Amino acid sequence: MMPPWDIAERPAASAIGDVVFPLVTTPPFPHLHGMTSRRKRDKLKEWLSGFFSLKDEIHYMPDGPQRHSRQRSFISHSQDVALHNTTMTVVEGDQYTVTYVQGNRNLMPQIMKLLSDHIIIGAAHDDSARVPPPRCHPGTRIKLIARITAWFNDEARPELLLWITGPAGVGKSAVVQTFAEYLVEAKLLGASIFCSRPNKRNNPYRIFITIAYQVAVRIGEYREFIVERLSLDPQLLNRDMATQFKTFIFEPFVEKKIGAGGKRWGILLDGLDELEGEDAQCDIIRLISTFAHEHRDAPLVWIIASRPEPHICNTFNDAADLSHWSEYIPIDSTEACNDVERFLRSSFAMTRRRFRQCVPRDWPSDIEFLKLTAAASGLFVYAEVVMQFIRDPDNADPVSQFDIVLLVIDRSGAIPTKENPFVQLDALYHEIMSSISPKLWPTTKRLLGLLIYIGNPSSYAPVQLGTPRGISILFGLTRHVIYACLLKCHSTVRVPGWKVAHKEKLTILHASFADYLKDSSRSGEFHVGDKHAKEDMLCSLLGVWNMCSGDNINTASVESTWHRYCLKLDDKTLSRAITKFHATLFYDMVFCLRQWIWVLMRLPTEAPTLRAQLHQVHMIKLCYYFDAYNLRDFVDALVNHKSGANAIGLLREVQLKELHLGHLDWKDMSPAHVRHGKGSKTSKGSEFILHRPRSSAVLKTFISELESIQERSSEIKVIIFGGIPEGRVAAFCLSLTSEPGDSKSEDFTYYVIPYPQEV
Repeated sequence: MMPPWDIAERPAASAIGDVVFPLVTTPPFPHLHGMTSRRKRDKLKEWLSGFFSLKDEIHYMPDGPQRHSRQRSFISHSQDVALHNTTMTVVEGDQYTVTYVQGNRNLMPQIMKLLSDHIIIGAAHDDSARVPPPRCHPGTRIKLIARITAWFNDEARPELLLWITGPAGVGKSAVVQTFAEYLVEAKLLGASIFCSRPNKRNNPYRIFITIAYQVAVRIGEYREFIVERLSLDPQLLNRDMATQFKTFIFEPFVEKKIGAGGKRWGILLDGLDELEGEDAQCDIIRLISTFAHEHRDAPLVWIIASRPEPHICNTFNDAADLSHWSEYIPIDSTEACNDVERFLRSSFAMTRRRFRQCVPRDWPSDIEFLKLTAAASGLFVYAEVVMQFIRDPDNADPVSQFDIVLLVIDRSGAIPTKENPFVQLDALYHEIMSSISPKLWPTTKRLLGLLIYIGNPSSYAPVQLGTPRGISILFGLTRHVIYACLLKCHSTVRVPGWKVAHKEKLTILHASFADYLKDSSRSGEFHVGDKHAKEDMLCSLLGVWNMCSGDNINTASVESTWHRYCLKLDDKTLSRAITKFHATLFYDMVFCLRQWIWVLMRLPTEAPTLRAQLHQVHMIKLCYYFDAYNLRDFVDALVNHKSGANAIGLLREVQLKELHLGHLDWKDMSPAHVRHGKGSKTSKGSEFILHRPRSSAVLKTFISELESIQERSSEIKVIIFGGIPEGRVAAFCLSLTSEPGDSKSEDFTYYVIPYPQEV
């Protein structure tokens, strides 16, 4: 086809842009002279409309290259035309389409290669870098997977975003992996990303690029869109997160309506908390949750899995009005424990088959198996790590390996040999602890130490002391300091919110974490010794008491001083419940001091700081707040104490006849006694009645009775106890039976009398 002008000669072709046209060297269109502008345009348009032949035109469609359906083309019957990687734009009104010609077959691979260069490598569910990936063992997490599957397949579901959360090692990644494989079989997987800080799969600015790449691989129409956008602006890959989300998610699925009316595609993001930067993690949540809420017709269903870190929890809570569904995976639920037991049984059966030459058929015994399941207590990572250690091919001796595991369990986490069965578990805990700021670690260590110590039943610590408010009072820490120091521990420690900080205690989620902290060979710089934690708690408790019962504070004012101290640590007016909590904790503290005094007395040569604090306790004021039970036990322990506590100057022994009683009054120097009646119907099977004079007349009668006892039983042993001379007390017990040798038939009266040194 010749152009609408005469060409005098045909020299070599010359490139104009990407399309090579014949070179015109003479006035090109003399026969157009005299034509109107409109006729000229029509003539030129007619020539251009046939410039490309139909066979040279090609489009990339969802299932691969497809021929364009237009009846007319740019080049028709043209000659001497060369095309080099050409993109032709046909303008029709206010619409345009981009046509890829046959000479540009490599454009899509180039764009996809460009896109793949910016993704998170090794993050997909089927990537070789994750082999073998964590997945749910057959027969486990059945109910959980069923709930997630039902939610995903429910066309009427109100939420398009699911947040799966739970402590470290509970098996969140295995759940997401298993569901990803289900979506692959159902041809519903859009993208899957498994983040990992240790494996450097943690760049938040590549999250949506990675999603775009995987979706482009699976959805042809979306692939066309991506190639078009990146061919126009490759720098989109370097834009900020919000721009990437708009380009790769909002524009194709909302503006272009790609996939509208069709099936839903699952986008799975596991390990959000592993990404670098808390702000970036929160931005991702906000972008996805807002999109899922505002664009319910978009064909995307989102699943995010993470540990319950505070900033993530807060962001999801802030986005509660944007409607998302959350699934918390606990450690020690009945379902989790049953699943772990099922996994262990199956793993031991496989081990017996693999090592059938050296493993008995009845191995392990029922007792050994139950011991392991109890130690695992629903924590999948614990069970998995143990089985990897037992099946270690380098040792090829599962029985001996399991014996090492049992030895560690029996020693409560201490590693007795050079072989550590929990290397991988320790690496997980080390990663968590390493995220704690060095500036906060000393206080965090104190908090973790307290949790470890009071978790021991022999610590005699009240429940209230393990609550955030109890810890605040014990250590003199404000609310914001406590939560700041525990900020990075939420995946291993249950941290109640401040609204319930008076009734819910801090709890280490799994015993294996406490075992890790207590064993210096495992935790290294993060070692938390229980002995040091015990001394720290006792020293703090004694310090708080001594502060509230100082020299300038009279006996009856100690409790009110305590309440003022508690008030200083709070940030607003106290409710009735909090005031009651403070009162309860005060008497719990009195009980603990009474009990722990004897712990210190049994260790008279250790802990000089503790001994110094014990010497400062004003015993008259402490005994004033004893109830009947505490006073009875206090006197009984003093009278029957046989260690060398007198060597540190706390007690001395005298006879009853040596006591002077003229200094007593019914206020600060008020004596007291407790009568113990055998056979009374109370919760303890006996009744204790505390009697303390509350008037001068009653005091006079009380002293008269004491003087009478002095005359009848002058040689009764009396213990004078206390480090502060002006705060000492005298204690003795009086048998009311004629058969003192028969302890089962004795009734006693227990006496505590203020007895300062100047008496």
